[in-house]
Amino acid sequence: MGLVGKIKPDALVNLAELSILSFKNNSIHGNLMEFSYNPKLKKKILSGNRFDGEIPSSLLGLNFLESLQLQENNLAGSIPGFNQSSLREFKVSYNNLSGKIPDTGILQSIGLSSFVGNQDLCVAPTPTAYSSLNDSSDPPNSNKKNPFFSSTLVVVDVIVLVLLLIFFIIYYKKYKNLKK
Repeated sequence: MGLVGKIKPDALVNLAELSILSFKNNSIHGNLMEFSYNPKLKKKILSGNRFDGEIPSSLLGLNFLESLQLQENNLAGSIPGFNQSSLREFKVSYNNLSGKIPDTGILQSIGLSSFVGNQDLCVAPTPTAYSSLNDSSDPPNSNKKNPFFSSTLVVVDVIVLVLLLIFFIIYYKKYKNLKK
């Protein structure tokens, strides 16, 4: 929709019947809105904006929440302990979140792709699994080069050059024999 600007935290207070909220792929910035006055909210799609601040704990009180999509923003802080049985889709990738992913059944069942791109966010069910999620994934449009691809390309280039050199030597020897 091309929305630009800041939304007040209390902008949705009078919308008690609100069930779906989507401001996907705009340029909205500022803190996320207060949602304790929207108990029927099922889907909240705010991905692809410039929201900052923390994920509000008021979202924990939304018992019918099915989808929470906050990826590709500038959110910081830790992830609240979401444990709503209705929550089926949860995406917070490519933010500035930190700390451990809460050890709730719902969040532990969500795939790790929903958390990637947060440098200081860690998986923490056990000390051995405590690893950064930022090591293995970059944003889809990232310009970072894959080191495996780069080294493979160098090896292939060297092999092709060696084969060309061998082919040239064989051709030169045959040409010399034919001239005699």
